Amino acid sequence: MAMSSKEKDQAYRSRMYEAGFKQMRIWVPRESEGKTVKADRKMFMAQIEALTAGWNERKLASLFSEILMFIKTKKKEEQKKSGK
Repeated sequence: MAMSSKEKDQAYRSRMYEAGFKQMRIWVPRESEGKTVKADRKMFMAQIEALTAGWNERKLASLFSEILMFIKTKKKEEQKKSGK
């Protein structure tokens, strides 16, 4: 017998949970759809923490190094444009 949608969803959630993942949901205003959201440092750090949950120190160190290199490159580009 074929599984119902509810049964398929339950099976999927169980497999993901067993694989070490957790489900996250967010709600945003409908009128904000397609609009850019201004990010601040606090929101950025919250997103980094949520997206890297469960990562080991080596993976985190690699990610942070890449982020810092990106920022340094952008800063150098801005300095060249401004003539400093």
